[in-house]
Amino acid sequence: MLGENELFNPVYFKSLCSSGQEKDWILDWFGPVAHETGFSLSGVDICRGDLLPDVWDVDCVILGGTMHVVTEDRPWLLALYAWLRQYREAGKPLLGICGGHQLVSTQFEDGVLCGRTGGTLAGTYEIELTDHGLWHPLFNGLSTSPRFNFANYLHVIPSDAQKAKVLACIGESNAICIDHGNHWYTTQFHPESRRSVWSCMYEHTQPEHVRKYSDDQDGAGLIRNFMTIAAKGLH
Repeated sequence: MLGENELFNPVYFKSLCSSGQEKDWILDWFGPVAHETGFSLSGVDICRGDLLPDVWDVDCVILGGTMHVVTEDRPWLLALYAWLRQYREAGKPLLGICGGHQLVSTQFEDGVLCGRTGGTLAGTYEIELTDHGLWHPLFNGLSTSPRFNFANYLHVIPSDAQKAKVLACIGESNAICIDHGNHWYTTQFHPESRRSVWSCMYEHTQPEHVRKYSDDQDGAGLIRNFMTIAAKGLH
């Protein structure tokens, strides 16, 4: 759900894959990891016309980020809400990223979506794990202060009920990773990304952000951990 035509131009991303579409470069990068953990990875671009699959044909979901705000009145977002409710009832695992984190935390739970007082957080930064996060399998094998890529001007203010489920924070954003229970996890940061994504994203609009990103980060490890958790939960 990265962006409709007015926000996302695949031409700028063709250095990542021939189509310039997020679902295709994610498949290139993480298809082998999915295979190693027992999955076959495929992608649907829901904000550009792809249909959602039947809930029962899917064993695991990574819900990507978006340039849109998750509270917008768009048909594909409304369809996604309905689909996710069915998927949640099916008891299958999910990793929500950035906009996916905001959607699950505020539309399925009682977190509040608001603007960061410090403006857009763009770059690769260390996060602070909570006591719960330090021992959580999502961060298994990573450092005690792992680094991830960020690109957000909105964040989630957790409800009282969510505070006990927070796994990580950074600065004013005190709920950047949440364990929602039943193998649903969400992150405000972008573990699925590489520096090259942000170079394509910002070089035509805000080139000053590009230098803030690094490939010295732990995103791939978290994605692998999620797929490992999901695979164990299905057996």
